[in-house]
Amino acid sequence: MLSAMEQALLRDYKQISFESDSKILVTAIKDGSNISDLHEILSDIRTLSEGFISVSFHWVTRSSVMAADMLAKQTLKAFVTNL
Repeated sequence: MLSAMEQALLRDYKQISFESDSKILVTAIKDGSNISDLHEILSDIRTLSEGFISVSFHWVTRSSVMAADMLAKQTLKAFVTNL
């Protein structure tokens, strides 16, 4: 999520919605919770969120993001292989 947020800011997006299959992460972001294992990530997400006029976070089932996840892994694998 952090990388996606950084890329959105670099592209000057002002309104954006992020989806994640990590219910714990999305709940912590929305509730403002401080989970010790996620403290640094949550802090970074909150800081980056300030760069958007409107930002939302949504939990989605793993099956709903399976195709996107597979594509991202294939792209990463191709990128790493070409280095």
